[in-house]
Amino acid sequence: MRAATAIAASLAVLLASASADAREVTLHAGTAVPLATNEALSSKTHVKGAIVALVTTEDVQADGVVAIPRGTAATGQVIDARATGGLGTAGRLVVRPLYLRLGQRTVRLAGAASEKASVSVGGVAGMVFLTPIFSGRSAAIPPGTAMPAIVEKTVVLVTPEP
Repeated sequence: MRAATAIAASLAVLLASASADAREVTLHAGTAVPLATNEALSSKTHVKGAIVALVTTEDVQADGVVAIPRGTAATGQVIDARATGGLGTAGRLVVRPLYLRLGQRTVRLAGAASEKASVSVGGVAGMVFLTPIFSGRSAAIPPGTAMPAIVEKTVVLVTPEP
């Protein structure tokens, strides 16, 4: 019984010292979270619903401390993907940020980035006369493409004391 009491007391002291080194910060809805794509995306290879890797490009501050460090992994999703079509119809790719995780907390994100490939009307007309088979360009979003996002719902995070 004494051993159990000693373990519980030690655990309580450990938890108290850990929480003394931590600080709660509130990340309000609407806070800007600068993201970038972490991989090349293309309407040729990505379909609607595909999960994509994103990363924060700058520290996000809240209450005077870094709440989300630069380089934090985030997750996005392809919400629209259209392959190229005949007669110069352009491909389309739209990605939206979903969330990022900090420890056990999930920070929901909102925003969108899109790419629509295009071909000029003159180019299409010239191709139609030269060859009956012509396809538009695929939409592509290269790695490192900026994708502004915002915090969708206010969340309280626990960060280390500065």
